[in-house]
Amino acid sequence: MDQERVLAAVLLADVVGSTPLYERIGDDAALQQVSDCLDAMREIVAQHGGDFIYSKGDDVLSLFESPEMALRAVCQISRQLTKGPLSARIGLHFGAVIRARGAIFGDVVNVTARLSSTANPGEVLISQSFFEGLTAGSRSALRLLDKMAFKGKQELFDVYTLRSDDGTLSPQIASRGTVIERRAVPPPQINLLIGYGDQLRSCRNNEFVTFGRSPECNIVIQWPWVSRHHATFTISNGKARLIERSSSGTFVSMGPDHEVFVRREDILLFGSGVISPGRRSSPGDTEVLHYEIVSG
Repeated sequence: MDQERVLAAVLLADVVGSTPLYERIGDDAALQQVSDCLDAMREIVAQHGGDFIYSKGDDVLSLFESPEMALRAVCQISRQLTKGPLSARIGLHFGAVIRARGAIFGDVVNVTARLSSTANPGEVLISQSFFEGLTAGSRSALRLLDKMAFKGKQELFDVYTLRSDDGTLSPQIASRGTVIERRAVPPPQINLLIGYGDQLRSCRNNEFVTFGRSPECNIVIQWPWVSRHHATFTISNGKARLIERSSSGTFVSMGPDHEVFVRREDILLFGSGVISPGRRSSPGDTEVLHYEIVSG
């Protein structure tokens, strides 16, 4: 199979707003508007030197030689879409991709898709590597949201977005991912203490503590209902999180009357509590993790 590895900026734009459009104006008219929108985005991509890869449903996936070219295309796409009833969730990433069979593959493509799916309608989410590939002038058109956790990824990513047209900070914040606005006040320094049996682990800012059946985990729990890489504790910007990625789920208790069940999602941790992977805990249960958030 012929394939090549190339370094490229990847743009994925997912058109949203078509469902209410179909309901409001009918199938034929709505299809025409959606098609016109996709055609306009493909034309903008071509104008800025991009290579259109494919359109799957309401998605447009494209490659650019540089982040600068991709950013100029996205800015024009964003302005274009404000004129009609449709908008787009857009992701931008930069790195090595594999071109084969007329498509592109690799982790860069997967992360771009996660950025696009996490964005709010009308929002552009941009990775750290894309940001670093821009000139200083272009970087000034972006603002840092914060670190974001993606499904299937243990590490947190710095994510940027576009400033509004007048240069002020846009109030839009992505609601589908773990994203918060960066404040000028430094975040509090906290330490997350995690206990399991006779083990005690400490997690500080931008550190990770993993648990699961795999011997690669920091805390190994050898029970059949626990996934190999079950979940990850982390701290970012003064907030403690549990990043849950298991198939069986996890029960999280943050007080006597506050137990929640999470599966393949992220949850903020407060105070102290009990983490029970795979099944609900019972009094005296030894197969649980205890956590406590302390200052300093």
